Amino acid sequence: MGRLRNLSNSRKGIRGTVTKGNIIYDAVDLEANNELYETETTAKYPIGTRVVSCDGRVFRYALASLEVKPGFGAFNLNVFNAITGGCVNAQAVGDKSIVLLCDSTTGGTSWFGTENRMAGGYISLPTGTITQVRRIVSHAASANGSNVTVNLDGPLTEAVTAAEMCEVMQNPYSALTQQGHTRASVVGVPVTTIAAGSYGWIQTWGPTWITPSVAGVGSAERERTLIFYSDGSVRNINDVDMSTYGSQIAGFCINVTATGDWTNPPFVMLQISP
Repeated sequence: MGRLRNLSNSRKGIRGTVTKGNIIYDAVDLEANNELYETETTAKYPIGTRVVSCDGRVFRYALASLEVKPGFGAFNLNVFNAITGGCVNAQAVGDKSIVLLCDSTTGGTSWFGTENRMAGGYISLPTGTITQVRRIVSHAASANGSNVTVNLDGPLTEAVTAAEMCEVMQNPYSALTQQGHTRASVVGVPVTTIAAGSYGWIQTWGPTWITPSVAGVGSAERERTLIFYSDGSVRNINDVDMSTYGSQIAGFCINVTATGDWTNPPFVMLQISP
């Protein structure tokens, strides 16, 4: 993690805040300058940058693959790849990088073809007895069929042999879509519409409002827990067939709701990532 420092209100950071690594705390100026509600086609911050507002809400900087809208959970369409060839070289204890072959098993140029495209993603490195998990910090752009050096966020504590299988996953905030998927999870709720190919902020924790998929959300006695429906809306957990629509927890109803067919849904205490 980087040392604590003040940031200016520029492409390099946000005035009046303190950062530690890519975590920005107490971002009062970010809200005052309406930056939370802006989008851009060129990244202003690293994908996954975390902001905690003065009232405790948590936001992440994300990239939309398809348009995402406020009021609905945004799904992550990234996948992981098992690299059967694994590491090109043997890596010793203390090494903070590994070398992978950039080919179809690593997503080819779509994964490592652009510098730092996989930064903020993760890699698992089995050794036969344990599995080491590290965050990907950086890498150069690599052509298909060439080797790519992947820099990690910490040293290896177990040696890794050449050709050891490993798995990689992209940054979970780098491929958002509004469309539900039976194998995708919601990673946040956009605070404004983010067009395909644009960057913006999504909320991952704290009070917010999410579209109900049906009337009556939270209206019955003891109906508090909400889950994400297939389109990113929410439903009562006991109203959903888990085998069909999944069971990812969205959070719980904050305010007291009326009985009967209540068409105005409650505010939600979002609980994805604090």
